[in-house]
Amino acid sequence: MMSDSQIKVFHFNKLKIELHPEVYEPSEDTFQLIEALKIKKDESILEIGTGCGIIALECSRRGSNVICTDINPYAIKFTKRNINHNHQMLKGNIEVKQGNLFSIIKKDEQFDVVIFNPPYLPTQPEDKVKGSGWFDLATNGGIDGLSVITIFIKELHNHLKKNGRAYFVFSSLADRKKLEKTLKNSGLKFKVIISRRFDDELIEIYCVNF
Repeated sequence: MMSDSQIKVFHFNKLKIELHPEVYEPSEDTFQLIEALKIKKDESILEIGTGCGIIALECSRRGSNVICTDINPYAIKFTKRNINHNHQMLKGNIEVKQGNLFSIIKKDEQFDVVIFNPPYLPTQPEDKVKGSGWFDLATNGGIDGLSVITIFIKELHNHLKKNGRAYFVFSSLADRKKLEKTLKNSGLKFKVIISRRFDDELIEIYCVNF
């Protein structure tokens, strides 16, 4: 069990966020995704792979109602802790669920906005951190960087409202042509909202809709 001295804390938009070493720490991609989000009060939001919960908290702070999910039990625990820390700042409801991608969402449940910062790095077996494996789940996008986001795209139509939109992160280290072919084959329109270079890659935020 972690001691208080092992817990890292930072602040964002007046939110207090606690971090756990087994959970992906908010980075450039996280803040770029938050910057790209265009959400309205009372909209229904699904965030997949919530991590420490910072994006779900920010959406709730803006007045949206959020369901956030993660497969990582440490992420679930610390998201709940962070909700408790910030409850006075939150204007919308937040529900936290543990599970993989859409597996714990009702088959007919749809949302105005779906948000996902997927594991997007092309990953060889020797690239893995290993250990408990939870951190690898947050970064390992398979050989082409698209193994998880492809599943997400193919299931998205079941959970995105007709006039809704989805946001996700993409790295130029992955296969863009394959990504955009998958989007087109799934009947999705898409555009890049933000594109910024970090070292040897572009981090981009895609917005997609039907």
